[in-house]
Amino acid sequence: MGARRFSRVSAVFLFLAISVAAQNDPARAAPALSPTARLAAAKTAYLKNAGGSEIPFNVISESVKGWGRFQIVGTPEKADIIIEVTAPETNSGIAISSGTSTDPRTGLPAESTTSTRELQVERINLIVYDARSKMALWSASEQPNSPWCKFGFVSRKC
Repeated sequence: MGARRFSRVSAVFLFLAISVAAQNDPARAAPALSPTARLAAAKTAYLKNAGGSEIPFNVISESVKGWGRFQIVGTPEKADIIIEVTAPETNSGIAISSGTSTDPRTGLPAESTTSTRELQVERINLIVYDARSKMALWSASEQPNSPWCKFGFVSRKC
């Protein structure tokens, strides 16, 4: 009976020794992934508006959803990556215009006044983070052109 017990204890110690050796074996340890490899391995994404205009965030969000590459999740804890969009707005001014026209119902002159507030996004920033380590995996920044640039109405460089 002592020999059986000895062989069981020996088997347990042998199993534990192999387990410990396998955990300490550098060949078996998972290699650190590069940012590109982490991004390529991601399956889920959380979309985050980090501030500014909703328009660039909505456009980028819809593009990512339509791409179908990532499953979009509702919380950062469930995501492999976090896609963060920032698009600070600057107030370019308020334009007030007034005019006089003929009221079609009465035929009398009628005054009208309109005011508009022009908001302009100076720069759109997009950063993709690893959700667990918070390490930046990819980033881009773009200065959007004004729609008036293509018609030559703006004097600044477009």
